[in-house]
Amino acid sequence: MIRAVLGLCARDTASAGMMAALDRQLSLWQPDLRAWEALVQAAEEHGLSPLVHKHLNALGILLPDSPRRQLQALVLRHRRAAAIRRKAVAEVLLAYREARIEVLLVKGIALGGLVYTEPGLRPMRDIDLLVSAADAARAEAILFDLGYAHEPGHDIPADYYHLPPAVKTVAGLPVNIELHKNLLPLHPQYPRWPLERSLDTAIPLEIDGVPARTLCLEEMLVHVYLHGFRPPLTYEPFRFVHVADLVSLVERFVDTVRWPRVRALCPEMDTVLAALHSLTPWSADVLDRLALPLRAHTDRPGVPYRGWPQRRLRTVAWREVPGLVRDTLWPSGWWVQVHYGRAHGSGYWRTRLLDHPRMLLGWARAYWHAFRVRRGRPAPSADKT
Repeated sequence: MIRAVLGLCARDTASAGMMAALDRQLSLWQPDLRAWEALVQAAEEHGLSPLVHKHLNALGILLPDSPRRQLQALVLRHRRAAAIRRKAVAEVLLAYREARIEVLLVKGIALGGLVYTEPGLRPMRDIDLLVSAADAARAEAILFDLGYAHEPGHDIPADYYHLPPAVKTVAGLPVNIELHKNLLPLHPQYPRWPLERSLDTAIPLEIDGVPARTLCLEEMLVHVYLHGFRPPLTYEPFRFVHVADLVSLVERFVDTVRWPRVRALCPEMDTVLAALHSLTPWSADVLDRLALPLRAHTDRPGVPYRGWPQRRLRTVAWREVPGLVRDTLWPSGWWVQVHYGRAHGSGYWRTRLLDHPRMLLGWARAYWHAFRVRRGRPAPSADKT
């Protein structure tokens, strides 16, 4: 039930269908004190505390005192953190402008300033800035001049897609900046995405009174999708904040986005957006504009991938092994739809029966290769059968 409430609240601007569904869900659930506390904890873990607070308030839902105070405190904390981070970014932008360093704001800092009605509604853990590989060292040196420093003991290699995080404590808050040389991890599952790919089409926004730029709306949509819904299986678990990013972006800019361009960049986007309707119903404007291929039933909506290799074998008790095998070989239909972009027909079954097992086999080979290297044995040549 908690996941259903989080899914419904994963948007900035409410739709009529979403509010009706949320009211109905809460009426059926009738949570007690412990359930409310669990909801608040889960909302924070998924980056949704401010949005859950916003939508529950709009319905006039009165939480018990303890979870209500906790949720209000989280909202105030995120609002204050957003203000501090935006001021810090403005300082960095001014320094980069003086040094003639091109930079794009990406992920949370850009979404909070462009997509959400209030920056504090979009929590973030760090600030992501995209610079050219040629400027990365200069950009990092400027951060050091501004008082930032690497955290001791970082293990990020020199050829990684972003530099080691640079941190400075501002007004008691650790402000963490990641300078990206490439927008996405350097993984075969992702396209290469350096600054130069997006610089000419970048759009303006303002951060604490300082002009800045970010990805154009079409590329922002694709990036939010790839980052939040199509990470390699070993990456961090799915969080509902990525649903909120994608839904809020579409709802706000549905009439501005060049949809043919989005579909050229990401042919499966319509299928993905249709899957999100099962979590938080789209507004009538979005449904009329996009004519999404909605389905009457979605298998386990909102249930992400929970199998191997995301869950490591050494962390699984024997009694949990059957569930791990099921989650690995037969993940939810909803996840297949958002991750692979396949919802029905022969493409869906090909993904279920061929593409997904092939991906798992690739991970098994990668782990076997790493195991042999650690044991000091040469890996078999790729050209041997």
